[in-house]
Amino acid sequence: MQPAPPTLENTRAILFDFGDTLASLSPTKEELFIQAAASLGVELSLPVVRRAYQIVDFHNKYSSVNVKDRADFYRSYNEQLCEAIGISSHFDDLQPRLVEHFKEHKSWQLFEDVLPVLSLIQQKGIPLGLVANWDRDLPELTERLGIKQYFATIVSSQEAGVEKPDPAIFESALRKLSLPVGNDRVLYVGNEYRADVMGARSAGLTPILIDRTELYANADCRRYPTLRQWSEAMS
Repeated sequence: MQPAPPTLENTRAILFDFGDTLASLSPTKEELFIQAAASLGVELSLPVVRRAYQIVDFHNKYSSVNVKDRADFYRSYNEQLCEAIGISSHFDDLQPRLVEHFKEHKSWQLFEDVLPVLSLIQQKGIPLGLVANWDRDLPELTERLGIKQYFATIVSSQEAGVEKPDPAIFESALRKLSLPVGNDRVLYVGNEYRADVMGARSAGLTPILIDRTELYANADCRRYPTLRQWSEAMS
Protein backbone atom coordinates (compact mmCIF):
# COMPACT_ATOMS: atom_id res chain seq x y z
CA MET A 1 0.00 0.00 0.00
CA GLN A 2 1.41 3.36 -1.06
CA PRO A 3 1.81 5.97 1.68
CA ALA A 4 -0.59 8.90 1.57
CA PRO A 5 0.82 11.90 -0.29
CA PRO A 6 2.14 14.62 2.00
CA THR A 7 -0.18 17.46 2.90
CA LEU A 8 0.29 20.49 5.12
CA GLU A 9 -1.90 18.76 7.71
CA ASN A 10 0.22 15.60 7.98
CA THR A 11 3.65 17.27 7.70
CA ARG A 12 5.70 17.86 10.85
CA ALA A 13 8.36 20.14 9.35
CA ILE A 14 9.68 21.32 5.99
CA LEU A 15 13.34 21.85 5.16
CA PHE A 16 14.36 23.83 2.09
CA ASP A 17 17.38 24.10 -0.15
CA PHE A 18 18.39 27.65 -1.09
CA GLY A 19 20.11 28.18 -4.46
CA ASP A 20 17.80 27.67 -7.47
CA THR A 21 15.04 26.52 -5.11
CA LEU A 22 14.24 29.75 -3.29
CA ALA A 23 16.56 32.18 -5.08
CA SER A 24 18.52 32.41 -8.30
CA LEU A 25 21.22 34.56 -9.77
CA SER A 26 19.91 37.47 -11.81
CA PRO A 27 21.34 37.56 -14.44
CA THR A 28 21.84 33.77 -14.36
CA LYS A 29 25.36 32.34 -14.35
CA GLU A 30 24.86 31.28 -17.96
CA GLU A 31 23.86 34.82 -18.95
CA LEU A 32 26.85 36.26 -17.09
CA PHE A 33 29.17 33.87 -18.93
CA ILE A 34 27.63 34.82 -22.29
CA GLN A 35 28.01 38.54 -21.50
CA ALA A 36 31.66 38.13 -20.52
CA ALA A 37 32.38 36.15 -23.69
CA ALA A 38 30.60 38.75 -25.82
CA SER A 39 32.96 41.41 -24.48
CA LEU A 40 35.71 39.52 -26.35
CA GLY A 41 33.62 39.17 -29.50
CA VAL A 42 32.73 35.52 -28.78
CA GLU A 43 29.01 34.99 -29.40
CA LEU A 44 27.43 32.06 -27.54
CA SER A 45 23.88 30.72 -27.31
CA LEU A 46 22.10 30.12 -24.02
CA PRO A 47 21.35 26.40 -24.67
CA VAL A 48 25.04 25.70 -25.40
CA VAL A 49 26.27 27.45 -22.26
CA ARG A 50 23.54 25.91 -20.11
CA ARG A 51 24.53 22.43 -21.29
CA ALA A 52 28.20 23.15 -20.57
CA TYR A 53 27.33 24.13 -16.98
CA GLN A 54 25.32 20.92 -16.55
CA ILE A 55 28.28 18.84 -17.75
CA VAL A 56 30.88 20.57 -15.59
CA ASP A 57 28.62 20.85 -12.52
CA PHE A 58 27.96 17.12 -12.49
CA HIS A 59 31.56 16.31 -11.55
CA ASN A 60 32.95 19.62 -10.30
CA LYS A 61 30.36 21.42 -8.21
CA TYR A 62 31.81 23.97 -5.79
CA SER A 63 32.15 22.70 -2.22
CA SER A 64 32.33 25.11 0.71
CA VAL A 65 33.66 22.19 2.78
CA ASN A 66 36.40 20.79 0.54
CA VAL A 67 37.54 23.71 -1.61
CA LYS A 68 40.39 25.58 0.06
CA ASP A 69 41.13 28.12 -2.66
CA ARG A 70 37.98 29.50 -4.28
CA ALA A 71 39.85 31.43 -6.99
CA ASP A 72 41.83 28.35 -8.09
CA PHE A 73 38.67 26.24 -8.13
CA TYR A 74 36.79 28.64 -10.39
CA ARG A 75 39.77 29.08 -12.69
CA SER A 76 39.78 25.31 -13.30
CA TYR A 77 35.97 25.28 -13.46
CA ASN A 78 35.85 28.02 -16.09
CA GLU A 79 38.59 26.30 -18.08
CA GLN A 80 36.44 23.16 -18.19
CA LEU A 81 33.44 25.23 -19.29
CA CYS A 82 35.49 26.56 -22.19
CA GLU A 83 36.48 23.00 -23.12
CA ALA A 84 32.84 21.85 -22.98
CA ILE A 85 31.79 24.72 -25.24
CA GLY A 86 34.79 24.37 -27.56
CA ILE A 87 36.42 27.78 -26.97
CA SER A 88 39.58 26.79 -25.08
CA SER A 89 41.72 29.13 -27.18
CA HIS A 90 39.86 32.06 -25.59
CA PHE A 91 40.24 30.93 -21.98
CA ASP A 92 43.27 33.03 -20.98
CA ASP A 93 41.57 36.23 -22.16
CA LEU A 94 38.13 35.21 -20.94
CA GLN A 95 39.03 34.19 -17.39
CA PRO A 96 39.75 37.71 -16.03
CA ARG A 97 36.60 38.99 -17.76
CA LEU A 98 34.56 36.28 -16.04
CA VAL A 99 36.00 37.11 -12.62
CA GLU A 100 35.28 40.81 -13.09
CA HIS A 101 31.83 40.29 -14.58
CA PHE A 102 30.64 37.93 -11.84
CA LYS A 103 32.03 40.23 -9.15
CA GLU A 104 30.23 43.27 -10.54
CA HIS A 105 26.91 41.74 -11.61
CA LYS A 106 26.30 38.62 -9.48
CA SER A 107 23.11 39.13 -7.47
CA TRP A 108 20.68 36.74 -5.78
CA GLN A 109 16.93 37.30 -6.13
CA LEU A 110 13.97 35.35 -4.78
CA PHE A 111 11.66 33.53 -7.15
CA GLU A 112 8.29 35.26 -7.25
CA ASP A 113 6.47 32.38 -5.55
CA VAL A 114 8.78 32.13 -2.51
CA LEU A 115 7.28 34.70 -0.15
CA PRO A 116 3.64 33.61 -0.64
CA VAL A 117 4.54 29.95 -0.10
CA LEU A 118 6.69 30.56 2.99
CA SER A 119 3.99 32.81 4.45
CA LEU A 120 1.33 30.16 3.86
CA ILE A 121 3.36 27.43 5.55
CA GLN A 122 4.25 29.70 8.46
CA GLN A 123 0.55 30.49 8.98
CA LYS A 124 -0.10 26.74 9.27
CA GLY A 125 2.37 26.59 12.16
CA ILE A 126 4.73 24.16 10.43
CA PRO A 127 8.40 24.61 11.47
CA LEU A 128 10.70 25.53 8.61
CA GLY A 129 14.42 25.01 8.19
CA LEU A 130 17.01 25.84 5.56
CA VAL A 131 19.70 23.27 4.70
CA ALA A 132 22.07 24.15 1.88
CA ASN A 133 25.51 23.46 0.49
CA TRP A 134 26.65 27.02 1.09
CA ASP A 135 29.19 29.26 2.77
CA ARG A 136 28.60 30.31 6.38
CA ASP A 137 27.23 33.67 5.20
CA LEU A 138 23.88 32.02 4.34
CA PRO A 139 21.99 33.59 7.32
CA GLU A 140 23.16 37.07 6.28
CA LEU A 141 22.12 36.45 2.67
CA THR A 142 18.64 35.30 3.70
CA GLU A 143 18.30 38.37 5.91
CA ARG A 144 19.15 40.66 2.97
CA LEU A 145 16.51 38.88 0.90
CA GLY A 146 13.90 39.23 3.63
CA ILE A 147 13.27 35.54 4.38
CA LYS A 148 15.42 34.79 7.42
CA GLN A 149 12.52 35.23 9.83
CA TYR A 150 10.66 32.27 8.29
CA PHE A 151 13.27 29.71 9.33
CA ALA A 152 13.64 28.24 12.81
CA THR A 153 17.09 26.96 11.81
CA ILE A 154 19.56 27.65 8.99
CA VAL A 155 22.31 25.09 8.38
CA SER A 156 25.05 25.73 5.82
CA SER A 157 27.49 23.02 4.79
CA GLN A 158 30.47 25.19 5.70
CA GLU A 159 29.11 25.60 9.21
CA ALA A 160 28.17 21.91 9.54
CA GLY A 161 31.43 20.63 8.05
CA VAL A 162 29.54 18.21 5.81
CA GLU A 163 27.40 18.68 2.73
CA LYS A 164 24.46 17.11 0.96
CA PRO A 165 23.81 14.30 0.10
CA ASP A 166 25.44 13.24 3.40
CA PRO A 167 22.57 12.58 5.84
CA ALA A 168 24.50 14.27 8.67
CA ILE A 169 23.67 17.78 7.45
CA PHE A 170 19.94 17.01 7.43
CA GLU A 171 20.21 15.37 10.84
CA SER A 172 21.86 18.52 12.20
CA ALA A 173 18.80 20.55 11.19
CA LEU A 174 16.42 17.98 12.65
CA ARG A 175 18.20 18.09 16.00
CA LYS A 176 17.95 21.88 16.05
CA LEU A 177 14.22 21.52 15.42
CA SER A 178 13.97 18.88 18.20
CA LEU A 179 12.68 16.32 15.70
CA PRO A 180 13.66 12.63 15.47
CA VAL A 181 16.02 11.50 12.73
CA GLY A 182 14.51 9.49 9.87
CA ASN A 183 11.06 11.07 9.98
CA ASP A 184 9.28 10.73 6.63
CA ARG A 185 6.75 13.34 7.74
CA VAL A 186 9.54 15.88 7.35
CA LEU A 187 9.84 17.12 3.76
CA TYR A 188 12.98 18.33 2.03
CA VAL A 189 12.35 20.68 -0.89
CA GLY A 190 15.20 21.15 -3.37
CA ASN A 191 16.08 21.41 -7.04
CA GLU A 192 18.89 18.84 -7.54
CA TYR A 193 18.44 15.10 -7.74
CA ARG A 194 21.69 13.87 -6.20
CA ALA A 195 22.13 16.41 -3.42
CA ASP A 196 18.48 16.96 -2.56
CA VAL A 197 16.45 13.88 -3.48
CA MET A 198 19.10 11.25 -2.73
CA GLY A 199 20.29 13.25 0.28
CA ALA A 200 16.81 13.56 1.77
CA ARG A 201 16.16 9.86 1.28
CA SER A 202 19.46 8.97 2.95
CA ALA A 203 18.25 10.89 6.02
CA GLY A 204 14.81 9.23 5.97
CA LEU A 205 13.02 12.38 4.80
CA THR A 206 10.49 12.74 1.99
CA PRO A 207 12.02 14.59 -1.00
CA ILE A 208 10.15 17.16 -3.07
CA LEU A 209 11.86 18.15 -6.33
CA ILE A 210 11.24 21.64 -7.71
CA ASP A 211 12.22 21.29 -11.36
CA ARG A 212 11.85 24.79 -12.78
CA THR A 213 13.90 24.00 -15.91
CA GLU A 214 12.40 20.53 -16.61
CA LEU A 215 15.77 18.87 -16.17
CA TYR A 216 14.39 15.76 -14.41
CA ALA A 217 11.33 14.73 -16.42
CA ASN A 218 11.77 11.08 -15.37
CA ALA A 219 12.64 11.62 -11.70
CA ASP A 220 11.44 8.90 -9.34
CA CYS A 221 10.05 11.31 -6.76
CA ARG A 222 7.34 13.92 -6.38
CA ARG A 223 8.26 16.67 -8.83
CA TYR A 224 6.72 20.12 -9.43
CA PRO A 225 7.63 22.93 -11.83
CA THR A 226 7.26 25.66 -9.17
CA LEU A 227 6.92 26.11 -5.43
CA ARG A 228 3.46 27.53 -5.99
CA GLN A 229 2.22 24.39 -7.74
CA TRP A 230 3.73 22.23 -5.01
CA SER A 231 2.05 24.25 -2.26
CA GLU A 232 -1.29 24.04 -4.08
CA ALA A 233 -0.93 20.26 -4.27
CA MET A 234 -0.15 20.18 -0.53
CA SER A 235 -3.21 22.23 0.46
